[in-house]
Amino acid sequence: MDEQLLQEIQSAKGAVADAEGDLARLLREVQSGLRADKITISEALQKAFDKLRAAREHLVRLEKLAIAQLH
Repeated sequence: MDEQLLQEIQSAKGAVADAEGDLARLLREVQSGLRADKITISEALQKAFDKLRAAREHLVRLEKLAIAQLH
């Protein structure tokens, strides 16, 4: 069970990393754009990116707990 949990955490971390990369790229594109509404879009993207980063940090903490329980 614990090994399976670690595998699931690794999978989730990979998905979060992919999404984080996509959001970072989109945020850079929006911030360099010339649209009048880019500020609203940029703020929404930044909030989503911050939430995603927090989720990644939470996954790292869960992974450390799971590893500690294995040893």
